[in-house]
Amino acid sequence: MELRSATGPLSPPASPIQLRPVIGVATAALAMAALFQFGPTAHAIGAAFILAIVAIVTVVDLEQRRIPNRIVLPATAVVLGVQIALDPAQAPTLLAWSLGAGLFFYLPMLLFRGGMGMGDVKLAVFLGAAFAEVVVPAIAIAVFASFLAAVTVLFLKGAAARKNAMPFAPFLALGAAVAIFIG
Repeated sequence: MELRSATGPLSPPASPIQLRPVIGVATAALAMAALFQFGPTAHAIGAAFILAIVAIVTVVDLEQRRIPNRIVLPATAVVLGVQIALDPAQAPTLLAWSLGAGLFFYLPMLLFRGGMGMGDVKLAVFLGAAFAEVVVPAIAIAVFASFLAAVTVLFLKGAAARKNAMPFAPFLALGAAVAIFIG
């Protein structure tokens, strides 16, 4: 059976046996780095939570080519709830950045069917809720890294590779990890 997306056949997902330990170790290392940089603070706990969510979503996206609502939606609610509880005056700003980040991916999704999924849109909303204005460099890093990966795949596999879908959650996860340490 051939996997297909709206734009053509999908390459087979990577084996979970290979992915999970690598992503788990990387996430643990990043969480420890956050603890080292921010100390035993709420900021470090929030960073670890965000890193765990994007790691889980990355594994699912790589394995199944989807980003589950049952992970992203509650995580978004938790992040928004905590952020607003800590600083209620920031609610409009957080909501604006969150919705703006989602809209940034939603519009291209409407225009170019199959290029971006709704899960990516919701993950961007989560990152907007988590980072506010720092979501801009997070998304810029994700877009740039995905561009480099796409160019590399095209170079190595030729024009036929244009029909293969590439999961975007790993790139958003990379942008999130960088945003944690620059924000």
